[in-house]
Amino acid sequence: MTQAFKIKLAAIAKDEGFYLPLWVYHHLRFGFDVLDIRINDTTDNSWQILEKLKAIYGERLRFSLADEEMAECQATGVHFQTYIYNKIYQETLTEDFTHLMFLDIDEYWCSVNFSETIKDFLAKVSDFDVCMFQWLMELPNPEKKLNDFSFKLIMKGQHSNHVKSLVNLSAPVKEVRIHNFLLEKGKYILPDQTEIDFEKNNQNNAIVPGFLFEPSRLKLSGYFIFHFVFRSQDEYISSLLRGNKQSGGSFFLKRNRHGFIPSFARRYILRWSILEDNLLDYRKKYIQVVKVVNDELNEAGLSVLERKKVVLDYLESDIFLQQVNENKMRGIDQSIYGVKKINNPLKAKVYDIDFDKQTGYCRFSCEIDSQKIDYSLVITQSFAKEKVPAKFHLLSTEQQPDSIIKRFSAEIAIGDLTYIVYSGIPPFCLAAQINGQLFLLEMYQFRELGNLIYPEVMQLRKLMFKSAAENSLTTFKSWLFIKKANFLERVLKN
Repeated sequence: MTQAFKIKLAAIAKDEGFYLPLWVYHHLRFGFDVLDIRINDTTDNSWQILEKLKAIYGERLRFSLADEEMAECQATGVHFQTYIYNKIYQETLTEDFTHLMFLDIDEYWCSVNFSETIKDFLAKVSDFDVCMFQWLMELPNPEKKLNDFSFKLIMKGQHSNHVKSLVNLSAPVKEVRIHNFLLEKGKYILPDQTEIDFEKNNQNNAIVPGFLFEPSRLKLSGYFIFHFVFRSQDEYISSLLRGNKQSGGSFFLKRNRHGFIPSFARRYILRWSILEDNLLDYRKKYIQVVKVVNDELNEAGLSVLERKKVVLDYLESDIFLQQVNENKMRGIDQSIYGVKKINNPLKAKVYDIDFDKQTGYCRFSCEIDSQKIDYSLVITQSFAKEKVPAKFHLLSTEQQPDSIIKRFSAEIAIGDLTYIVYSGIPPFCLAAQINGQLFLLEMYQFRELGNLIYPEVMQLRKLMFKSAAENSLTTFKSWLFIKKANFLERVLKN
């Protein structure tokens, strides 16, 4: 007797209206029974598009607003994406599904022949607690345009060691993470049934170990997640505006983008050939679906271009922002975003970077080589202009024929770094302020400091948000007491 599978695919969507029709069509075509989409912090017409799609797909498509959950998570310092994923997991356990998967709207579960479904896969491979599908990262194509169809006969990409995972809902899940599920004890496999035994101290189980990943970088898996991380240059720029609210941060632009360039060295490029008949049938049936939302899709496309303009206006108006976001704009055609030549009047060397856990201070020394110009040193939040309190101490001044060299020590209290939500990124920037204009002096040398202080910052954030929540509760109780007292007073008077 054939085993019955029922699979839910869930996602969070912010300003994704232009991509929802294909994402929904694709995954229902490829065997997922129900799609569950949580809309949050959205300014486009995603809701209207989903309503029209629901008229086609009925109960197979679920969607709801998650703005209240987003607000609650921001108020309490909880990671929104992880919170929503755990909530969906708990809800799904009460239903009759056998498996659950989480994907982003730029991620597509695919079979290499572009015809086998997720259920076809499970009919062959079902003895697992968690199956991990690796990313096949899209290769950036400067010729690609906004309205080009996503899938072509020849797709080019690069394997990543990151995964997205399908969980058997009978598995003993300890914690739901963004890329994987942490188990009390269980069986992790890749689609080819290779078992992976993660170390007990692994916090995410999100990375395929190097000894397995490296030999397979040029081998196309039978099943994978195609990650449309770039799309067209216009769309790539537009996507930067989504920020990182889902992670509890407040940065204007996304942090995890590194330019319109290949994710890895070009020697790792893979060609994925899709059978013409399969692709023609796929497109033909999608065209029938998209007719229903054609007007809304055009409107969503305009929203993509509007967000692109917001990003360009944001960068082009400020030298410092151009400097700290330079990495994200690599590979963009100069006709879209011209690389600015910035003449920085100061040169800086940074050394002796350290974090003193006992005192809670980050410290470093720096040497500033300048012409005879008035400037002040400042610390800003990583990738942003917001200033961070810091103490600078002048250690020495050395006159040179054409410049002045000053040496400083600096210290920043970890309590002023609670905006940090990621490890492994620079926690702050060293900048110079000259006539009201900021110039970046150093950023990436502080990256390792981010790893050192991240656990401490997370602990501080928890305490900070707990205190804020307790204060809010005290205020609410006081308000309630006054309301009750006023009510009793009115009753007694009557």
